[in-house]
Amino acid sequence: MEIKGEAFMERMYKSLPRMSAASQSRSTSSAVDDPSQHVTIASNASIAETRATYEAWAAKSRFEYCDLELKDAHGSSSSPPNYKFSYNHDARMLVNSDMPKRSLAIARELAVLTTNLPVAWDSSVFLRVDESRVDIIKALITGPEGTPYENGCYMFDIFLGASYNHTPPLVKYLTTNNGTYRFNPNLYAEGKVCLSLLGTWDGPGWISGKSTLLQVLISIQSMILCEEPYLNEPGWASQAGTPASKAYSANVRRMVVNTAMLGNLKNPPEPFQDVVKTHFRLKAKAITEQLDKWLTMDDGIATNGANNGGYGVPASSNNTPGLAFQNDVKELKALLRTIQEEA
Repeated sequence: MEIKGEAFMERMYKSLPRMSAASQSRSTSSAVDDPSQHVTIASNASIAETRATYEAWAAKSRFEYCDLELKDAHGSSSSPPNYKFSYNHDARMLVNSDMPKRSLAIARELAVLTTNLPVAWDSSVFLRVDESRVDIIKALITGPEGTPYENGCYMFDIFLGASYNHTPPLVKYLTTNNGTYRFNPNLYAEGKVCLSLLGTWDGPGWISGKSTLLQVLISIQSMILCEEPYLNEPGWASQAGTPASKAYSANVRRMVVNTAMLGNLKNPPEPFQDVVKTHFRLKAKAITEQLDKWLTMDDGIATNGANNGGYGVPASSNNTPGLAFQNDVKELKALLRTIQEEA
């Protein structure tokens, strides 16, 4: 089979799953019925049945094309087009560029990503790729079970630049509460992602022509969204299980509930509206139980958005959760009940 040229690229493009017209409409209008509501879990479903339903939905939803282009009030495009994207300037610079080797590398990776993105009850990775510019990608990772990031939704913008895949992609973290929350030593409030594969952290780097975007995504999922994030800071790496590490994780949990859960559910980010709503609806019972557990683990200290390891005196001597955290949990639980009732 021919694996070069325009015919090959066209076959690769057509083979990838696409967002339906109905889904595209849902991305721009909340008034349209949401087909994801058809995915339901019976109130008496077993744990195994609940997990199977969630994972089946996630497998179908993990990779789709969508339109990320910004258009004017009349629906017209600019020239070159603008995109709802952190790397809009970089993307516009490559309009109409002819780089066959880069195009082939991207096509091969997308073919792998369609069926190999991690999908599980514990944590999943979802991608949305622009339908006309496959180098413009948005990612959503759900926080792994057993970590302070559990069940939160974390968004990233990814651009496969002019020298991809000889150099790593550009990656920006978006779930920052408007640039005020640093969720991890490797996730800065301004959006920087520190990862050796990206050349922004010490350790094994990107191998030209061999490293992949899938490796980057799995590294973020497993190495950054980890069980004890305090240890990701080199100067704190030997302090496993210490009060400072526990305080750091408690602070992360408060930020996760406020922004990666409640904030995202109240204002689901494009183009992941369906993913966010369905994720929380199908896991509502488990997340409610998780929130109850997290309340008992809270130390009562106010959220420190800088997350720099400096925490004040606990609000109480008996680890009563802080009022702001209690209010966030209460509001989130109410929203979870509402979306379940609406299903």
